[in-house]
Amino acid sequence: MDDLQKGKRKFVVPQHPIAAEDIKETFNTDVVVVGAGTSGKSAALSAAQAGAKVIQIDKHVTYRWGGGMIAAIDSRLQKKLGVKVDKDEVCLELMKWCGNKPDQRLYRVWADNSGAIMDWLMDITDAAGIKTLPAQWPRRADYHPETEYYKDFPVAHIHSDGKTKGLYHKCALDVAQNLAIKLGVDLRYETPAVQLTRQGNGRVTGVIAKNKAGNYVQFNARKAVILCTGDYGNNPWMMEKWCAPSAEVALHHNIYMTRNQDLIDAKEPINVGDGHQMGMLIGAMMEPGPHAPMSHATVGPTGANAFLRVNINGERFENEDVPAQSSANSLVRQPGKRVWQVFDSKWDTEITRMGVGLGTFNEANDMLRAQIEQMCVKADTIEALAKKMEVPVNVFKATIERNNQLARAGKDTDFGKRRDRFTTVDKPPYYAGIIEQHILVVLGGLITNPKFQPLDADWKVIPGIYLAGNTVGNRFAVDYPTMCAGLSHGFAWLSGRLTGLAAAAE
Repeated sequence: MDDLQKGKRKFVVPQHPIAAEDIKETFNTDVVVVGAGTSGKSAALSAAQAGAKVIQIDKHVTYRWGGGMIAAIDSRLQKKLGVKVDKDEVCLELMKWCGNKPDQRLYRVWADNSGAIMDWLMDITDAAGIKTLPAQWPRRADYHPETEYYKDFPVAHIHSDGKTKGLYHKCALDVAQNLAIKLGVDLRYETPAVQLTRQGNGRVTGVIAKNKAGNYVQFNARKAVILCTGDYGNNPWMMEKWCAPSAEVALHHNIYMTRNQDLIDAKEPINVGDGHQMGMLIGAMMEPGPHAPMSHATVGPTGANAFLRVNINGERFENEDVPAQSSANSLVRQPGKRVWQVFDSKWDTEITRMGVGLGTFNEANDMLRAQIEQMCVKADTIEALAKKMEVPVNVFKATIERNNQLARAGKDTDFGKRRDRFTTVDKPPYYAGIIEQHILVVLGGLITNPKFQPLDADWKVIPGIYLAGNTVGNRFAVDYPTMCAGLSHGFAWLSGRLTGLAAAAE
C-alpha cells in the first residue's frame, strides 16, 4: 500500500483498524456481499438459492448498472438458433488482443461455464416475462470472419421486457434483486463498507460499514465475504497510479460517473476503488499496471461505423475500419483528443456495409437520422463544412480529394482500409460529427486464483473472501476486447454466480 501513500494518492477507506468501542451494532450471517451491482446481484441471489443467509450492502441509494449485453457461449438460446462459437479460438484471440497478459485460466472458466450461467439467468428472466434475445444474430449475409481485420464473435445476449428502451440490462437486474429479497437476502443500501476484518494471516471474518446514521456497524460472516464493489474509474489518484493514460479523460469524460445524474447526486462518490483498497489493506495484491480502461463508448454520429475520420487539423490519420475501443486508442493521440467523422448524403445506403461489432449500425432508421441531425454540422460544400468544423479549409479539401481518389481507385494505399468500406465523400449535403473518448470503467483488479479467491504477496489464498466483477484482476490488459460484446457483464454474472455458490458451501 506504500504506492497509495506517496504524493497525492488518496485513501477512501480507513487505513488503521477501527476500534471495537466505535462499532455501534453487530450483525451475524452466513455470507456478506459487499456491493449490489451486477456481480453483487448474481452473488447474493446464488448464495441465497444455495441456502445461505445473506446480508448485502451497498453505498449507493440504488444499484449501479450500465450497458445491455451479456456474453456467453453455448447457452440454450444459442443452441436453439444454431450459433456455434469455438471456445478455444475465443480464448486465444482474447489473449492475443490483450498482449498475453491476462490469466488465461479465467477466460477458460468463463468459456466453459458461461452458457450454463446464462441458462440459469434465463430461467429467472423467463419466469418474469423478460425475453432474452441474441444481439448479434443472424449474421449479415456478407459477413465473413476470416476477412475481418478484427474478429467478432456472436456471444452477446440482451434482455427486453418489450416496453422500455435502453434499460435492457436493468430488466435482468431488477428480476434478480426481487428474487433475492424474496429468498431472504437482507439488502441494505446507503451502507458503505469501510474495512474488512481479518486477524493476522487468518480468515476474513466480516466487514465493518457505516449505516445511514453514519455509525460504524459490523457484519460477521460465518462462511465468507464476497467483494463486488466495482471499479475505481472515479478515483483520480488511483487512475494516476494504475491507469495513467486514461486519468485525464476519466475526469472529464467518464460516462457513468460524470454524465448520469443519479450517480452524480449519490450521497457518497461511487466507483472510487474502496473495495480494491480494503483488499490491499488485508494483504491482497493489485495486478500490475497499466490497467485496461473500457472506453468503447467512443462513437460518432453513425456509431463506430467505418466512415472517414479526420483530426482537428483536417487530416485523415487511420484505417477507420476498427472497433470502437481501437478508435478510442487512436483518437487520444490526435491533437485535442477529438476527431471528426465525415460522410455525405449517401450514408443511408453505405451504412449497410460499414462494419460489424459493438457500436455499429447496419441500417438507416429514424433514431439514427435524428442522431445525425443532432450531432452533426452540415453544409452543401466541402469549404463550408470545413469552416463549420473549424479545421483548415485547404488541408481538409486535400484530405477529401485524396480520400475520393483512393476510393475510386479501389485501393487504400495510405491506410489499407478494405475496399467495400472505403467510400467517397462527393454527394452533398456533407456531414461531420465530433468523436471523443469516454471512459466507462477501469478493468484492473486484485490478483485471484481461478476460484476468484484473492492472493497475498506470497501467492497464497486469503481465506474467507471471494472477489467478483471489477474487483477481479488479470482479466483484461491493453484493451477491453470488443470482439466479445458484453464480456465484462458476462464475467460479472459468472464470477458472482460461482463465488455465491462457493461461499454458501464453505
